Amino acid sequence: MIKRLSERFFRWYCNPDFYEDIKGDLNELFRRQSAHYSERKAEWIFAKEVLLLFRPTIIRPFQFFQFLNLIDMIQNYFKIGMRNLRKHPSYTFIHILGLALGLTAFLFIENYRSFEKSYDRFHESPEQLYRLTTDDVKDGRIQVRDAMSFAPSGKVLVEEVPEIIGHTTTYKTRRMVFRKNGQPVEEQNVIAVDSNYLNLFNYRILRGDKKSMLNQPNAIVLTESLAQKYFENQDPIGKTIDVLGRFNQPFLVTGLLEDTPKNTHYSFDMLVSLKSFEERIKRDGWNGFNYYTYLKLDKNADLEKVQSMMPALTKKYLNDETRLVFNLQPVADIHLHSDFTFEPEIHGSAKAVYFLGVISIFILLIAWVNYINLSTARAMERAKEVGLRKVVGARKKQLMGQFLTESLLINFLGAVVALALAQFMLPYFNELVGKNVLTDIWSNPEFIKKLFLFFLLGTVVTGFYPALVLSSFRPIGVLKGSFGRTKKGAFLRKTLVVVQFAASLILIASTVIIYQQIRYMTNKDLGIDTEQVIGFQNARQPNLEEDQIISKYRAFMEEINRLEGVQKVAGISNLPGGGSSDISSTSGGVKVVGKTERVESTVYINGMNEWLVDALGLKLISGRKFDRELAVDTSAVMVNQAMLDLWGINDSEAVINEYLQFGRDPENDKFLIVGVIDNFNRSTLKNNIEPTVFFHNETPRNTVVKLNAENLTANLDGVKNVWNKFFPESPFVHTFIDSRFEKLYLEDKKFGFIFLNFALLAIFVASMGLFGLSSYMSMQRTKEVGIRKVLGASVSNIVLLFFKDFLWLILIAIIIGIPLIYFSMTDWLNGYAFRIDFPWWVLSLAVVSVVALAFFTVSFQTWKLALLNPSKTIRHE
Repeated sequence: MIKRLSERFFRWYCNPDFYEDIKGDLNELFRRQSAHYSERKAEWIFAKEVLLLFRPTIIRPFQFFQFLNLIDMIQNYFKIGMRNLRKHPSYTFIHILGLALGLTAFLFIENYRSFEKSYDRFHESPEQLYRLTTDDVKDGRIQVRDAMSFAPSGKVLVEEVPEIIGHTTTYKTRRMVFRKNGQPVEEQNVIAVDSNYLNLFNYRILRGDKKSMLNQPNAIVLTESLAQKYFENQDPIGKTIDVLGRFNQPFLVTGLLEDTPKNTHYSFDMLVSLKSFEERIKRDGWNGFNYYTYLKLDKNADLEKVQSMMPALTKKYLNDETRLVFNLQPVADIHLHSDFTFEPEIHGSAKAVYFLGVISIFILLIAWVNYINLSTARAMERAKEVGLRKVVGARKKQLMGQFLTESLLINFLGAVVALALAQFMLPYFNELVGKNVLTDIWSNPEFIKKLFLFFLLGTVVTGFYPALVLSSFRPIGVLKGSFGRTKKGAFLRKTLVVVQFAASLILIASTVIIYQQIRYMTNKDLGIDTEQVIGFQNARQPNLEEDQIISKYRAFMEEINRLEGVQKVAGISNLPGGGSSDISSTSGGVKVVGKTERVESTVYINGMNEWLVDALGLKLISGRKFDRELAVDTSAVMVNQAMLDLWGINDSEAVINEYLQFGRDPENDKFLIVGVIDNFNRSTLKNNIEPTVFFHNETPRNTVVKLNAENLTANLDGVKNVWNKFFPESPFVHTFIDSRFEKLYLEDKKFGFIFLNFALLAIFVASMGLFGLSSYMSMQRTKEVGIRKVLGASVSNIVLLFFKDFLWLILIAIIIGIPLIYFSMTDWLNGYAFRIDFPWWVLSLAVVSVVALAFFTVSFQTWKLALLNPSKTIRHE
């Protein structure tokens, strides 16, 4: 292959006077090299010699007049091409608009996919960065994968594993309250980090010393937007911000960072030194994995070797009986490929990105298919032109040049329109995906480069085959009129039509299934009452004793309960509608004393007071609710049905008044089980219901209030007034529980809406092509239609006759499309713990839709033609 290409290149540039002699020498050289080396190496040596011979004394002389002739010919190509475009404006419009829509949609989706894949790749050496995670392994199978790890784990792994050259430990605060202009302000996007954080993650530092800014307790590093919020245009370095709540003291601003990029899995508005939480860190130690730990590996590190050391290190620092195992996860994979519990933020979906990639290719291919189909269908019209050109001396490559030039013109105009469309549709696209993926088209070299690349690729793909078919006509057959009986290009044309029908079928069915799954999730009974229920985090009161806190909180709840617009009020540690990181858990093992063996699995912990069951409409299966008047309830618990399933207990009554015990130590505390709650979904339906233990808590972290639907704003103001009366130093920040659940499905809804928009676009482009093809084919059969009408055929007979040609193509598309729909969408649905059964009726809907779409598209032109007077249609030809 290499030798053959080199010979062709040599023949092209070599002076004909020298060609035969030098070619013989080159062949002799090749034979000698083949005797000493392998054939492949000899070919490369041959290619090298051909390149070395490319010099002025050997290159064929430049023929100026031949060059001018070439210029004239190219000009003629463009002139004829423009004439053909103007001659058939409707087909030109279909080609240009179809290609423009295809290119625009494809490039938009490709930029979105590139953005989703770019998460955390802006850091220096991202391939060396890993997150330390914790797996719960039972009988060799991973039960739960947790994004968090233990506070000391990063430090000990650096000491134990030479390949690990850096680490940082971070803690995501639930919220922090600051004082701004004398008023309390809550900030949610705050993380506590150690002094190594900015060494591993190279966020741009605007002010401050990277080595020291997070070394001391009570130090804060702000991002630009937050610095503007608190200090406006002043220099924040060296100033303080009052931190309320547990700290209740000023924190020193030691650094200023550029706002974090959108494409990071762990965003923040403010960094707080981890040493500010030193008491908590010491208390947690190796007892709980509540921290996000990141590691940097040496660039030459063997990842498999490092991973193989993790089980032994886990046992060394926990115990020999632990089921937990450390795991390393590439940071660049977190956004799209992480389904771990306790993720710091809602992550993306690799499947969604894949599906969008498929649909973008569908759209572009459909646009290209339209051009190829219509171009080959119009071969009859161009046949005489080709025959005459060949008779007067045109060669095949010149004819191909003519038709490729026309393809170039169409694709160029399509690219220009695509550029204008992209600029116009950019705001809508960014709103559609919920991110500023692109800010400006003209100033984005990557977008322009891709547009130019696919313009060239489109020119070749759409132009080469039609050019090859059209330039291959035999002049004698064409000029005799016998060309009409050939079926050249018909098979390819029908194959491409099948592809269009199959793509339309897949897109229609997939869109409906995605919509059905999202509708199922948003409408499913969660087992909990969320309508007109608000939740808010309780104020911290660090200056009060525990008895005073309980008394004040009790008085606060009782006063809210007396409000006319309030139905019920209760306390809960973790609000429903949260993500995986919004609840506590333990993996130390749990059992019912005397009833079950210890089950070592992740168990979730929540707290509530005695009013919660009624306030949220929870169903009590067995036992009773908490009662604060009973002393025994200070150490009592309730469990949900999922907890019984974990133990393998079928009878809920069997655990009432039994004792629950955590951990392996038989001396650990025992908790009386007083009730069993029916399962309810605390979080997204993507996840299974969590086995949960509910502790009685007089002062849980959050409060829920069920309001009357009438005068909702006034009722909410009433709750706020009571809050301000009891906690004037803390801001009242509330959320509706149903809104929290809606946020869990934002990514799914966004994906469904994006898919719907681009699926409709793909179907529209396919319909345009089918419309153009059927329009042209009906024109070609004008005389046939007139004769049939003269012989007594009705309009409906003629329409059905034309549609019959497409019907068997639709049947083939159905046979191809249905298995693809079933397997691809079943795989997508399997990503949800709660999912719909595969809706077979959707396949019927998709088939009917495709048949109807094809029928109306094909029939439109045929119907108009069939209504004409036969004398006119026969005279037309």
